[in-house]
Order: sequence, then structure tokens, then C-alpha cells
Amino acid sequence: MTLFNKIVLALGGAVSLAIIQAPAMAQDNDAEMEAFADLGAMFEVEPLTPEQEARLPRARAIMEKVLPEGTLADVMGDSFDGILGPMMEMTNNDPSAALTLALGTDASSLDLDEEATREALTIVDPAWRERGEAIQGATQAMVTNMMTRMEPMMRNVMTELYAIYFGDTQLADIETFFSTPSGTAYARQSYAMASDPRIMAAMFAEPEILFGTMTEIPVLIEEAGKNLPSARNYADLSGQEKAHLIELTGLSGEELETNMGIVAQHVSGK
Repeated sequence: MTLFNKIVLALGGAVSLAIIQAPAMAQDNDAEMEAFADLGAMFEVEPLTPEQEARLPRARAIMEKVLPEGTLADVMGDSFDGILGPMMEMTNNDPSAALTLALGTDASSLDLDEEATREALTIVDPAWRERGEAIQGATQAMVTNMMTRMEPMMRNVMTELYAIYFGDTQLADIETFFSTPSGTAYARQSYAMASDPRIMAAMFAEPEILFGTMTEIPVLIEEAGKNLPSARNYADLSGQEKAHLIELTGLSGEELETNMGIVAQHVSGK
């Protein structure tokens, strides 16, 4: 898999995360954009050296072959069809999930069979399936538009990266390869391979490989912090500390006591 394919996969993950977080982001878009801008400011970029600047034309010629116009939209379209689409479709076909969203209560806790769940849906949200399909279509259009707008930026960034990480001889060799029929086929097919559903199928076929270690995270966290003092509960604070914390947070003593108690229970596993 090429460097660019890896970046595309990372972008796909970011897009997936953005889709999941979109409702929350829409509630405070300005704050989210400001937060993203602050994150961007953390990554300082060194200017190109004269030697790297001189390699830009050849790097640009390579990127015109590796990333022709419309590639990102095609890649994300394939990724949506093979990965994101089926996942959203599975959710769209789950009446229990739809009822949970409609009621704001976990439908599985209501002990309803599928027939009763669908009957409840016809009362509270009779258009749930059509809405899910509409959202899926709108999401795919949004993703395609997003990647189309990002493509020139990515082409420029990858041009600079090629000029930075590869010397003149290496760039000449790379350009020669991508000018051949095999190189053209590789550039085109590598994108399709990166979004092939076989990848997701393999990941979920043996979930213990990818997800099994996640069960070890609580143990690792506990082990890492075993020599550190525990976070203090509200009851551990002095009167002055409680008053100062109330002043700082704007929360009442009752709210702090309840919330900190919940956190303590969660951390202790009780």
C-alpha cells in the first residue's frame, strides 16, 4: 500500500468520526471550528529547502499520475459502498436502534419483541426507515463533496512530501515506474484495494486480534497509575477547597458531590 493510500485511509477514519460526531458539532459549529484551528496551530511546518523546492516540478508530475483529478471522490465512493454504506444500512434496518433514537431510551431495556418494536415505531416515527435512507444518501453526497474539495490540498501536500522525502534519483525512478502501464495500473488499483471490504471482513473475522487487547486497557491503566495518588472525592476536600471549586466551576456543592461520586464509582468499578 502506498503512502498516499495510508493517508486516504486515515482521512476515511476521520470522515467516519466526523459523521458520528456531526449532530453534536452542529450544535456549536463555531466552537468546533475554533478547536480545530487550535489543533492545526500545534503542527509547525518547516519551510522547504532550496533543494526540495527544486524537486517540486518532478514531484508534481508524479502526483499528477498518482492522484489524477477525481481520485479522492472515487476512493471515498468505493469506501462508502464497501464499508460505511453497509454499516449505515445495517443501522437503518434495525428497528430497535430507531426506537431508541425516537424515545431517547434504550429500546432493548423495554423487553419488546420485533413486532411490538415496529408497532411502537409506527406510532412515534413512522418514517424512520425512509429517514435513514435519506440520511445515508445525504451523507454519501457530503463525503464525496468533502473529498472533492480536499483533493487539490492533498495533491499539493503530497507533492511537497515527495520533494522532501525522495531525492532526485529516487523521484526519477518513481516517475519512470508510474509512467509505465504497470505503474498506472498500480496507482489506480491500489486505491480500490485500500477500500476493499475484504479488509473489514478480515478484521471482524478474527476480532480478538484487533479488539481483544482493548479488554486489557483498564488493567493497563490501573497498573500504570498504581503508584500515583488517587483522584480526590468531594468528601476529601477541605471546606476552603470545596468553596473554591464551587467558585471556579460554577457548580453547586450537591452537583460536584454527585458527579465526583459517579466518577469515583466508575474508576473503582463499583
